[in-house]
Amino acid sequence: MFNPTYKEDFECVLHQHQCSMLSLMSPVLSIPEDVAMDQMNAFTSWHYRTEHTKEFLSQLHARQPEYLLLDLYADIYLGVVETANGYFTYNPKFAAFPPVSNQEGRFTLDGEFERYLAVWKEHVGRFFEHVQQVAPSCQVILVKARFVDVFADGSSLNAWRESRKYPTVDTELLNALWNELDCYIEENFPVRVLDMSKDAYTLNAEHPWGSFYVHYTADFYHDFLARLITLTK
Repeated sequence: MFNPTYKEDFECVLHQHQCSMLSLMSPVLSIPEDVAMDQMNAFTSWHYRTEHTKEFLSQLHARQPEYLLLDLYADIYLGVVETANGYFTYNPKFAAFPPVSNQEGRFTLDGEFERYLAVWKEHVGRFFEHVQQVAPSCQVILVKARFVDVFADGSSLNAWRESRKYPTVDTELLNALWNELDCYIEENFPVRVLDMSKDAYTLNAEHPWGSFYVHYTADFYHDFLARLITLTK
């Protein structure tokens, strides 16, 4: 959609969507029999299922990708709900389904920083151990993106959301937290870095996925691909 020619340089062999490290490295969960997954669209059904099955981890072994792109959006923005033996990524589109529907609140980095950070570090360590064990030749690329509050015309997304009574976020706070997690990974694990955080990108008010803090104008996606090609060639 944003880079229609990317397949000239890359083949995407597996993907995990907006999953917290706490959820990804938690034990597999059974999907409750009464969940009407046929009421979900195909993508949401896949997303909900993979949050339970953690199948990404076995696919990593089966498909042996050369590179693995990692960004920490889910841990910064979404957080998790706690389950009997682990965690499950909190996502509003799962609000009507367990285990999200069974919980009154969520566990977030900005809400309980020290506790979340300690648990996150443990799960991140497990993740890199798993990658090394099952796909030792795979190179992890840490994608450093950031939240933005400015549209291309200079107006504010927070102001736009306030006018519609939508919740807003403190982008400076969330970006500071994002930076802290990125730095921890850079300092403790063997990663390459695709840094998108140093340029002043703006948001696209006509983005196909709607107006949001990480829905950028086209130059972001074009620069992303160009830098990825340079980093991997």
